[in-house]
Amino acid sequence: MKGVAGWIFQRVTGVILIAGLILHFSTMHFSGPSQTTFDFVIRRLSNPYWKAFDICFLVTMLYHGFNGLWGIALEYISSLKLLRLSQTLIVGMVLLLLATGVYIITL
Repeated sequence: MKGVAGWIFQRVTGVILIAGLILHFSTMHFSGPSQTTFDFVIRRLSNPYWKAFDICFLVTMLYHGFNGLWGIALEYISSLKLLRLSQTLIVGMVLLLLATGVYIITL
C-alpha cells in the first residue's frame, strides 16, 4: 500500500497485534501449566473460532512486519535492481510463511 492508507493500516495492524498478543499470552502463558499441554492446544485448534483467530493473527503479523521491511527497503536501497530483488524476496517470504502457517493451523 502506498501513502496515507499504508501508514494508517500499519498503525491499525499494530493495535490489532497488541490485542492479539494479550489474548495469546492470557490463553497460553498466564492461565496455568494445564493450558500449554499438547492435548489442550490440539483441542483449541480444533475450534473453528480459534483457527480463524490464529489465521487473522498470522496475516496481521505478516503484513505488519513485512510492510515495515518494505518501507525500509524503499527508504534505504537506491539501486533499482537491488530494490526489485529485495521486494521480490519480501513477497516470496510472505507467501511462503503464509502458506506454511495456514497449513499448520488447518491440519
